[in-house]
Amino acid sequence: MISKDYLSGFIDGEGSFIVRFKKDGRYVSKMQVEPHINITQKDKCILEKIQKDFEMGKMYYHKRDNIWHLNITKLNDLLKLMKTIKDRLYVKKNKAERFYKCLLAIKKKQHLTKEGVESIFNLWITPETDDKPG
Repeated sequence: MISKDYLSGFIDGEGSFIVRFKKDGRYVSKMQVEPHINITQKDKCILEKIQKDFEMGKMYYHKRDNIWHLNITKLNDLLKLMKTIKDRLYVKKNKAERFYKCLLAIKKKQHLTKEGVESIFNLWITPETDDKPG
């Protein structure tokens, strides 16, 4: 079993926190908010182990880049993962904290209103000292 500290360090180095905003007329806000965590690696073994141990995410292979991706998109999985790693991160701590706040707003259904999407967007794009150790 991979430890929480190992997973946190691995994501701190190889992971990305992403909140994508896509225009979508099906929503009152006219916008779809898609948070996800993507972890990349040339060798899929460690990604498979993370996927199995933590029971989350889907594996993808990008042939052009010769790289494997473990993509975690389910809100409950993201919240569970963030609770596990957010206090153990160093390099991506600021971005992870903003990402977690976005997830909490989505959990409260704020992404379903135009004002809520705008609030999440502003939270996400706020320039800070992302990816720079304190």
